[in-house]
Amino acid sequence: MAVTFPTDLDIARQASLLPMADIAARMGIGPHLLEPYGHDVAKIRLDAIAELADRPKAKYVVVSAITPTPLGEGKTTTTVGLGDALSRIGKRATIAIRQPSMGPTFGIKGGAAGGGYSQVVPMERLNLHLTGDFHAVTAAHNLLAAMIDNYIHHSLRDFPIDLHSITWRRVLDVSDRVLRSVVVGLGAPEDGVTRQTGFDITAASEVMAVLALSTSLQDMRQRLGRMVSVSAAWSSAWRATENRSLRTSCTPAAR
Repeated sequence: MAVTFPTDLDIARQASLLPMADIAARMGIGPHLLEPYGHDVAKIRLDAIAELADRPKAKYVVVSAITPTPLGEGKTTTTVGLGDALSRIGKRATIAIRQPSMGPTFGIKGGAAGGGYSQVVPMERLNLHLTGDFHAVTAAHNLLAAMIDNYIHHSLRDFPIDLHSITWRRVLDVSDRVLRSVVVGLGAPEDGVTRQTGFDITAASEVMAVLALSTSLQDMRQRLGRMVSVSAAWSSAWRATENRSLRTSCTPAAR
């Protein structure tokens, strides 16, 4: 006798979603602390850190993978299942997972929203766009890369830098192997200086790391300014705020 089981997508689409205000209320967070992104996604405002500071600390359970399979599945499914189980026995549980990168989402691994009846919904929103932070990180990272190449084009003769010491590559949230190592600046002289560089996946961007570690907008702005992108001939390192034109590249991400 054949046993059929609905696909992850079918299960996700059949789920009845609660309003975000109801979900936040279960976490003890008022609606005034939410920043909605449609009906089924929301961010928690930074004001919540100070407003909820007097609450007792929660117990923290870390789910990690020691021997993952080649496809890497299991971590999110276990995390979501554990959160559901704790809620089932009357505990107020909240799970915290990372937003999936769209590179693996369109590769053999697929999405990263869990699986079966232990998954995050809406699955499509989580895997494909969510709040748009991935795209904002990509734009901020590549803006600094463009500023570096613009400096090379206009000021390399006056303030030389070793083109091989440029550590700041570009990023893209797609697994495209032909972009791992590229040559830029081909064409006419006004198209820039020819040099070798490449693309990394957006999740590997230092801007992404800064976003994850920052405790405030001011802290993020300072961390962005300390990022090292070039080893200059007249100093040991060139940080993002060393040059006036480069300082502006940190501003959009810090706002």
